[in-house]
Parts: sequence; structure tokens; C-alpha cells
Amino acid sequence: VEIPHDRLTVITGVSGSGKSSLAFDTLFAEGQWRYIESLSTYARMFLERIDRPDVDRIEQIRPAVALEQKNPVRTARSTVGTATEIYDYLRLLYAKVGRVHCAACGAPAASHHSATTIADALLGEHPGARALVTFPLPVPTGVPPAEVWAALTRRGFARVRLDGEVVDLTTPPPATLRAPELDVVLDRVVLAADGRARLVDSLETALREGGGRVAVDVVGATRRAFTEEFRCGACGAALERPQPLLFSFNHPLGACAECKGFGNVLKYDESLVVPDRALSLGAGAIEPWTHPSGKWYQRELVRAARRSGVDLNVPWERLGERERRLVYDGDGKFPGINGFFEEIESYRYKLHVRVFLSRYRTQSPCPVCAGARLKPAALAVKVAGLTIAEFTGLTIERAAATVESLSLTAWEAAVGREILRQLAAKLTFLLRVGLGYLTLGRQTRSLSGGEAQRINLANQLGSQLVGTLYVLDEPSIGLHSRDTARLADLCRELATAGNTVVVVEHDRAFIEAADHVIELGPGSGERGGEVVFSGSQDEFRKTTRSLTARYLTGRESIPAPLSRRPGRRQLVLTGAREHNLKDLTLRLPLGTLTVVTGVSGSGKSTLVHDTLYRAVARAFKTEFQTPGAYTAVTGIEYLKGVRLIDQEPIGRTPRSNPVTYVKAFDEVRKLYAALPRAKALGLGAGAFSFNVPGGRCESCQGDGF
Repeated sequence: VEIPHDRLTVITGVSGSGKSSLAFDTLFAEGQWRYIESLSTYARMFLERIDRPDVDRIEQIRPAVALEQKNPVRTARSTVGTATEIYDYLRLLYAKVGRVHCAACGAPAASHHSATTIADALLGEHPGARALVTFPLPVPTGVPPAEVWAALTRRGFARVRLDGEVVDLTTPPPATLRAPELDVVLDRVVLAADGRARLVDSLETALREGGGRVAVDVVGATRRAFTEEFRCGACGAALERPQPLLFSFNHPLGACAECKGFGNVLKYDESLVVPDRALSLGAGAIEPWTHPSGKWYQRELVRAARRSGVDLNVPWERLGERERRLVYDGDGKFPGINGFFEEIESYRYKLHVRVFLSRYRTQSPCPVCAGARLKPAALAVKVAGLTIAEFTGLTIERAAATVESLSLTAWEAAVGREILRQLAAKLTFLLRVGLGYLTLGRQTRSLSGGEAQRINLANQLGSQLVGTLYVLDEPSIGLHSRDTARLADLCRELATAGNTVVVVEHDRAFIEAADHVIELGPGSGERGGEVVFSGSQDEFRKTTRSLTARYLTGRESIPAPLSRRPGRRQLVLTGAREHNLKDLTLRLPLGTLTVVTGVSGSGKSTLVHDTLYRAVARAFKTEFQTPGAYTAVTGIEYLKGVRLIDQEPIGRTPRSNPVTYVKAFDEVRKLYAALPRAKALGLGAGAFSFNVPGGRCESCQGDGF
């Protein structure tokens, strides 16, 4: 098969025909292998070893990049902003042009870096006024005032400011100096342009003598205090000059001390400790005490309830505050739930104990940073009136508009020009791949495989590579048709820039947008693996061998049902308001196939998965995850159960296969165990299982390799 360079090629065909084997296991594997082999031996030490694909010859292949429908991120520290490097540029922007405010009083920071800037401020605000330039001098403890006076006189000073009045050093000093600091008068000046040189010289001396602090008493005006340090202009509190690391929640310098930069803390959740609120204390409402390790606590609970007159047969949801406090805090003899968890936590060094405790804890916003992840000093810096945590709470669409409309001074615009250009470019790439609805602070691990793939695509657009082979795995999955056309244009743009783009795809719009089409088939599995067609778009439409072309051109079609099943009963979810849902009511006709559709980010998964499924599953006591906010669910009485079928992998072990997953292999093992020869050898069904000792090969532990 031939694949043209600098073109968009789509590989299509029925499921199982070998599309991924050709695109990923052959083209990508060979392209990456050749690129890695071109590196030095030292560099290859740090890269994963890749086997060459089973192929006779591949000519003129380019270095390959694969963008798969997978989200490998599992850490809670990665966000959309950090994954796209947008957060890195935001940290730079806030460090360079951010306006610092006092964390205590909220006033903006005041900093005069030199005597020149202080002099310019005084001449501009008080022209022609008379002023005293003073500096603070700490009063040494245990030294008599007379000695302080003598020391100042020897250094050439003539006056001090004491209790708001100027005192000459030739006069007798007071008996005691109560204040911890003494203001020494350095010079008396007139704030005029012709006296600027003298003013600057006096200010420099005062800053040096006063350890970076100076005060100017303007006659007829207020006393002005200046500092070379970064301080609050209102309360004088010392502030920290922002640097990029201050805004990193992955670094100790910027991370919140309470939650270590995660934005949340783990707390014991009543909905997990008491998952079934309809159960009574006597029937085992406290879930951790239904295990063998909690039997003693359950017995103590029964005794404590009898001592306090608590009815053990009343459902948990009907218990009053006094009864619940007894269960949680105990009564002295009975430790309660809190005492139980405190004792268990003393054994946290054991793995099984940590696993046990994790079942009853959920994440809740950090009480210190309220989920912002950063220290107060970082949250006191603002750009456009927003802290960096508030900025990352914006959607990508709103963030792009904010960057576009940012109002900066001439100096700030000059400093932040390149940062803003890079920010705008990266936000634009994310908008073009249809991810404008995501917030910059959203955890990367919560993204679907398709969203993670499009983030990687946006990163590749930003890298502006040329001469590269890009292999994409069904990027249109989960996309609205409006966004699919936009994504196809981006792939064509990558190809126009000088890259070879190969896409495994079933979507009609994507196939029609391709420059070159390859169809594998004619069937799936053993009946597939052949090139049915390879050629241009015009040739593809005319061919009669291609099953896909016959459907695209309308020569074959899937007939729509002649009639639709009416739903006589309904499952009704009212008041759904999680995330972006607007207090809506969902009515699902039962006994029918219902499709929930809408543009990407409109709230489909939040409505169906996070709210409806979890609410119904909790009612059937099959799952106890907290559902999204809603008012009520009615119609559950017409159902017998609920099952969730999503895109998560069903097997976590290499020994799992479709036959074992659907339990069909159990019957096969029983069939072999029933054979006369198996009975003569005393072999049971377990002897034919590759998952248990006695049946599996002990050399490979049943893995087969």
C-alpha cells in the first residue's frame, strides 16, 4: 500500500479489519523505531525499547507521533492548564505584570525602588513645600538616653523627632525613651526642582542609615513613609515579590501548606460510612462495622444505645441529632465512629489498613485555600482583577477573551508582549479543536480519551513540526458534527504544513475530507487484513469493491424503523443542576431506546452518568457514589436494576479475554472436566483454568509468555 506524504489519509473499514494494526502497530511502530535508532546509545538508554513490526519493507517513512484515544494521566496534580503549558505562561505573566495586594488588608502593595523614584513622587505631589527627611533608628536596650544623644551628635546629627515634635540634640534628653524607634532628622529641604539633587542625596543617605526605610514630614501635609522593601501601602506589612515558582502548586514555594497543592483534603464521608440510610443501627447501618474487624464496635454500639435509650430499629435517616452524636462521638465507654477511625489510623503503616480507610474518605475543598491550591501570597497577585486561581477557573473560551481584552500600561504591555502572544496562540489552538468548554483548572485525569487526544493535537499544532508522520485513532469519537468538521480542517492544516497525517476513522465527514482513502477488509478478523481500496477521493466514490463507498454514495443504506415504540411509563429526574445544568427536568420513556445528544461540553455526561445513573444506582444499592445535585427521581419502581456500559477497559490483567469475561469459559472447563479421561486422572474444572495453580503453567504464571 502507498501513502502519500503531505496529505491527509484516512484508513477505514469494518471493525476488526486491521486498521489499527496497519496504522499503529506497523506505520507508527516503524517510524518511531527508526527515529530512536538514529539517536545516540546514551540517549536510547532512557527510552523504552521498541520491537520492529512484522513487515517486509517500508520506504521513506518519517519520524512518527501517535495520538491515541487514551488518557494515561492518573495524577491529580495535572490540569488542562499544565498539560498544555498555558499555566506556565500564566505563571510568567503574573510574576512579571501581576499587581500585588496585601493578603491581610487587601490594599495594593507600595514599593519605591530608589531615592530617585521617591524624590520624583515627592516633587510631583508636593511642589514647593518644606519637608523634613528622617530615618528610623532602633533604640538600643539598656542604653541611657544621654548616651544615645551623645552618639548621634558625634555622628553629625542635630535633631530628632520625638512624640511628634522636633527636638534639638543640644537640649537635655528625656529620662526614658519609651518608643522602640527614634526618628532622626537628616535634612530640612524645600521640595523644588532646583533642589532635586540635594533631595536625592539626602534620601540615599537616609535609606542607607535607616536600613532601607525613610520618612518625609511635609509641612502642611501628612507624614510619608517609604521603603526599599516590598510592603503594603496601608498597613506596612512586608510582602513577597512574585516569582514564577510562587504560582506553582507543584512546588513547595507556592503550594498551599494545608493541602500540599492538591486543592482538597481527604475527610471521612457519612454517605460512605452509612451508605444505606434506610437501615437501622441494629441492622448494620454503620458499614465498616459489618466487617469482621468491626464486630466488637457493633456490639459496643448496641450496649451504648441501650444505655442511652436509643431505638436500634429506627432507620438512620430518622435518627435525631442526639442519637447521631452518640454514634459519632461515643459516651466514654463506647468510642464511636470517630474513635474507631482514630484507632485504625494508628496502623496506617500497613497497606491493607490504608486501603480500608480509603473506602470511607472523599475529597473536600481545602479549608485554607478553598480549592485554589496556592499560598495566600500567590493569591494576593492579580491581573485584570483576577487571581491566578480565578483565571484558571475560566473556560478556555472566556480565558481567550480575557487575554484579548487585557488592559495594561505601556510598561506592562512591553514586558508581557511575548507571554501574551504565546498565551493567545495556545488558547486559539484549543478553541479550534473544540475544547472551548473546558476550564484551565480541570484535572487532566477526568478528561475522556477523545478530549485528551484533542489536547495532544492542540499541542502538536503549537509545536509547528514539519516532516512528521502523525497517526490518529478515531479523533471524532464523542464529537458533535459541528466540531468534527473543524477537527478535519485542523488535520488538513497539519498536512498542508508539510506533515503526513494518517487517521483511523469511521466518520463520514472525516472520510469525505481526506485527500487519500484506504479501506481494509473485506470482513473482520480472519476475513479482513486486505487492502480493498487505496486511492483518491474521486476514485473512492466510483469503486464498487468498497463497502464504505457504497454507503457513502447512497447505493446502500440502513433503513430507518417503520414505527417507533411508545413509552407508556417514564423515569423522571427533576431539578438536575450539577456543573452547567440549569435546573432541568429529564423524562425518559421506559421500554425504548433514548439518545441524549448535543454539542461537546453541553452537559450530556453530567446529566446521564454523574446524576441519573448514580441516583438510580444508589436507589438499587448497587453503587453509593455521590450523584450530581438534583431534586428527585420518580419512576424507579418500574425498573428492576441499572447497569452502566461505558468506554472504560473491562480487563485489568493480561489473562482476561472476552471468553472468560462473559463466563463462557466456565462451561468449556466443565465440559473438559466431564470427559472420561479427565475423570480417570481426577481433574476438576480448575485443572483447565490458567488463572489458578494446578491448571496454569507455573513457568509463565498463566500469562502465556
